[in-house]
Amino acid sequence: MSRSEELSREQLLDRQTFQLRLLDQLHDLSDPQQIVATAVAALGQKLGVGRCGYATVCDDGATLQIEADWSPALSELTGRIPGAKLISAPSLALLRAGETLIIPDVTADPQSEGDIPGGAQAMIVFPLLRYGRLDALVYVQEPASRAWTAQEVTLVQDVALRVRDAFDRARAEGQLRASEQRYRELFNAIDIGFCVIKVRFDPDGRASDYCILEVNDAFAAQTGIADARGRWMRDIAPDHEQHWFDLYGRVAKTGIPEQVELPATTRDGRWLMVNAYPLDAPEEHHVAVLFSDLTQRKRTERALERSREELEAAAAAADLGRYDYRPREGRLTWDDRCRALFGLSPGVPVSYDGSFMAGVHPDDLAGAVAAVNAALDPAGPGRFAAEYRTIGIEDGVLRYVSAHGLAFFENGVATRLIGTVQDVTRDREATAALREVSERLRLASRATNDAIWDWDLRTDHVTWNEALYAVYGHPPSETEETSQWWLDHIHPDDRARVYASIHLVIDSQGTDWSDEYRFQRQDGRYADVLDRGYLIRDSDGAPIRMVGALLDVTARKANERLLEQEHQRLVHEIEETTAERDRAEEALRQSQKMEAVGQLTGGLAHDFNNLLTGISGALEMMQVRITQGRVAELEKYSVAAQGAVRRAAALTHRLLAFSRRQTLDPRPTDVNRLIFDVEELIRRTVGPHVEVETAGKTGLWTTLVDPNQLENAIINLCINARDAMPDGGRITIDTANCRLDDRDARERDLAPGEYVSISVTDTGTGMPPDVVSRAFDPFFTTKPIGEGTGLGLSMIYGFARQSGGHVRIDTELGAGTTMCIYLPRHMEAPDVEAAQAGTGSSMLEQDAQADAGCILVVDDEPTVRMLVVEVAEDLGYDVLEAFDGQSAMRILQAYPGIDLLITDVGLPGGMNGRQIADAALSLRPTLRVLFITGYAENAVIGSDQLAPNMALVTKPFAMDALAARIREIMD
Repeated sequence: MSRSEELSREQLLDRQTFQLRLLDQLHDLSDPQQIVATAVAALGQKLGVGRCGYATVCDDGATLQIEADWSPALSELTGRIPGAKLISAPSLALLRAGETLIIPDVTADPQSEGDIPGGAQAMIVFPLLRYGRLDALVYVQEPASRAWTAQEVTLVQDVALRVRDAFDRARAEGQLRASEQRYRELFNAIDIGFCVIKVRFDPDGRASDYCILEVNDAFAAQTGIADARGRWMRDIAPDHEQHWFDLYGRVAKTGIPEQVELPATTRDGRWLMVNAYPLDAPEEHHVAVLFSDLTQRKRTERALERSREELEAAAAAADLGRYDYRPREGRLTWDDRCRALFGLSPGVPVSYDGSFMAGVHPDDLAGAVAAVNAALDPAGPGRFAAEYRTIGIEDGVLRYVSAHGLAFFENGVATRLIGTVQDVTRDREATAALREVSERLRLASRATNDAIWDWDLRTDHVTWNEALYAVYGHPPSETEETSQWWLDHIHPDDRARVYASIHLVIDSQGTDWSDEYRFQRQDGRYADVLDRGYLIRDSDGAPIRMVGALLDVTARKANERLLEQEHQRLVHEIEETTAERDRAEEALRQSQKMEAVGQLTGGLAHDFNNLLTGISGALEMMQVRITQGRVAELEKYSVAAQGAVRRAAALTHRLLAFSRRQTLDPRPTDVNRLIFDVEELIRRTVGPHVEVETAGKTGLWTTLVDPNQLENAIINLCINARDAMPDGGRITIDTANCRLDDRDARERDLAPGEYVSISVTDTGTGMPPDVVSRAFDPFFTTKPIGEGTGLGLSMIYGFARQSGGHVRIDTELGAGTTMCIYLPRHMEAPDVEAAQAGTGSSMLEQDAQADAGCILVVDDEPTVRMLVVEVAEDLGYDVLEAFDGQSAMRILQAYPGIDLLITDVGLPGGMNGRQIADAALSLRPTLRVLFITGYAENAVIGSDQLAPNMALVTKPFAMDALAARIREIMD
């Protein structure tokens, strides 16, 4: 290793050793000033320089605050100094740019311009920037030129960075400790009750309880609740009024502070001013609450007025000396009582140096002079208060003196100190305290402008201060000093009430009285006043004196009346605006309803006209061919007509599903099983170019649903998904268990609870927002004319809503679509047949059964009645028929052997099908009923689910299907 390398290593080791020793010195220091003082002293000693210091840059950017300055060889820098006193202006600009200033000789440095700021000829200044702005700097200076080494510059830079971090951290920690201490002292010192609570809400979102997290010492006194910390209010007071919970709940939810006046929880008739503020993160539901006792505030105000009056009287009786000191002129003025306290004869000339400083006891002189100087300091309190001993200049008598004064300033310079002196020799502590309070009260009383009165109850003598004239215009010469004069100037409408309220306090054991009334001014007008009094009793409790103050609140009352008028006006305007808005909204809703009806009826008319044309044309051609004798061609027209009828029935069924008026046959259903059974049909339906995947949730809940309708809905969604993927793709059918809380349920327009979800997801083109918004509208379709009715999704939506669930669309253009059906969870086990589609055989082709039973058919439409009767007779049943409710009831009463009632729901004559069934079942409870209807008459049937002995078929129906239904019921 070369000598230079060995030297560099030694220098590095030495620098690191110094830094470690410095960090060890700073480790246990918490005072920022002590930290920087220790650091700069250590650095200065290490470098052997004439000055080393740390300064922060003031807000103006040109002034430096010297935080620490170690100057063994140069004059010490302290306080705030101009930057130019330490560094030249060009050099300061380089520091602002973040450059370290290294100057071996300022006289040779072009940036220094030959200046030697601070008496230094060589310096290193390292800038400390914060957010790109010069924040602080560490400076090292020598009185003579010096060639700084790279190691010295590096050491200054390292120390500067570490000292700034330690200084900032210590200052922040100190500020935090001071803040926390101030908070804790204030928290427990204030006489206002304070607590922090956590609000609990019930499932409906209403505040139901709150836990008291923190309280101060005044909380129990204000609220009457002791040992509250950590306890729930319902446990402390089960009958606690709900309005408290509502108040805190609103603040916790809205984050808006509230201020209210409410009765206290105690039973002493007190009222509290409650201020509630949101605290911490909104989801914490924390609320800070301040309780101000309004009753105690009024008592305190009255007690203050009483004290002011008493102390003002004491001040008037006190024997005080007065002085007036004008420091700029060096002139001192004493009255004779002040002269006497310094042992001088009346009228003897006095001066500050020759009388005051000569008369004060030598042991007390320094403190007295310091108090005078502090009062005359513009940065000080501006008040003089001192207690000292005097030795009489002429008589040599030792006296104890209490002196007070007030300083006056002009343009930041003390011009006058005036005040009083008092002999406190006999009882200096007690008498001095009394005089200080008396002076303070006298000044405060004049500042309030209250009319203060003192009523001697034994002599009925009332005295008033000068404010009775200044505020209300009553001169002393015209004021009778009796309580009757006061009563005579109270408004006649208020007089009896005020008399009763004040004598209630006098005649009871009370001490505090207050009332608001109208008091007559000297010019005859009435002022609104707040009158407060304090009752003084003797040792036996007898009332002897009452002292109070009359406060003019006319302006406040006028403002309150104006505010009330403005409030009423705003309420009226809001009511008018709200009513107008409601009318506009109702008109808009009506317009939207009419638009929806127009769309529905237009689409319905279009589709039914097409179907009726097909049926009418087929029947007409059948009639022509029969006339021509070409009966062999009848079958194709019959098939065409029946196909049109089936399409019309499907259209009607979809309309009923959309309107949620179809009659469902809900059963406890295993949705996974249903999907498994229909999966092969779906694969054949969507074709080979579309891949179908199923992902059933293990342990899927049961749901109460019509399995046939759910099967149709899933197949319909898969067909829509296929159509959205013209070039092929993948359809995924999955199921899941869902628990929806309040927020999730609101997003899906459902009640909170447990649901089974069935999702059909495709990889197709997705839907734009305008299509999503109309996807469930009837007859809305994006397919070409003739390829879709626009009722598929409407039917699924109606079916899901009628089943207690909902349908949700999640889609993105180019990313596919997910259609999710939510169905409520059902707690019963699934019906093993629920997921299997029903199959039937042709009942009309089976042989009739002999003596199969008796059926009554009721329908007001002869054609329908004829067809039903023929189907039943072909099945081998005895059939009776009726055209309305009255004829049906007569047959039911005459023929007790009827086994099955087949009736239309809508019948003329006053009795509908349901009413006939109810009447018949009252006669024969075992009678079976089959309803026939063109739509689901839920209002007549009473619910969407039929009784076990009832069934329903919807028009139009196939004769074979009717026969199968009759045979199923009868068997």
